Amino acid sequence: MAYAGTPRSSLSATAQTLRLQRVAGLIYGLAGASVMAVFWPLFGVFLSNAPRSTTPWLERSADVGLGVEDPVVAGAIDFALIAAFGLQHSLMARPAFKRRWRALLPPALERATYVHAANFVLLALIVLWQPIPIEVWRVDYPMLRDACWAAFALGWLILLAGALSFGIAELLGVSQVLDWYRQREPESLPLKTQWLYRWLRHPMYVGVLMAVWATPYMTLGHALLAVGLTIYVLIAKGYEERDLNRTYGSVYRTWRAAR
Repeated sequence: MAYAGTPRSSLSATAQTLRLQRVAGLIYGLAGASVMAVFWPLFGVFLSNAPRSTTPWLERSADVGLGVEDPVVAGAIDFALIAAFGLQHSLMARPAFKRRWRALLPPALERATYVHAANFVLLALIVLWQPIPIEVWRVDYPMLRDACWAAFALGWLILLAGALSFGIAELLGVSQVLDWYRQREPESLPLKTQWLYRWLRHPMYVGVLMAVWATPYMTLGHALLAVGLTIYVLIAKGYEERDLNRTYGSVYRTWRAAR
């Protein structure tokens, strides 16, 4: 119903603008999730060092490939890439950062923006990574080598199962943009305690650490990445547990004590 003095055409144009904004937000959120669905398998290929055993269609892996020859310079570049990855994932996940970010864009797009930023730093790490092909270890015994690859695959399965246990649509910001598009009030997120979270407090972190460390061929560059991501996980875990304690209180402390 139009208010007195308000042209019906003006109200119609406003409604059309709001609808276009919701459609753009939906596309924005789905694009971030779609890109991440491509980039994380690519990261798995990057860690698996696929170019060593196949045609080197990937310019560089975590272990070998084209890059800076000076190991000191290569290490400095790699350290900067790891730091960018860790800072983006940690800082943008903190409640204080989220509150400031939501003042600049609709709250429903906050998680989707996080996903886009995560895609950017992950792609930068893959594309700009400088291999340091100084061998740290090599497993040649077939059974041990197969065990390494089995642990590597298990790590990725745990990572995926952890994301599904958390709620992958929420994790990638899809649920949030769908609620916004459909003009539904978003529900508050409950503490995740189902599936893998019944046994592990941080299943996705466990999966990542297995993926970066389980390899039959470890170079200095790969080890730098593994150590860097391990430090990131240890730091991020502390901040995340502090935030969960503040948000869920005794419910979280009881669940944590049982894990």
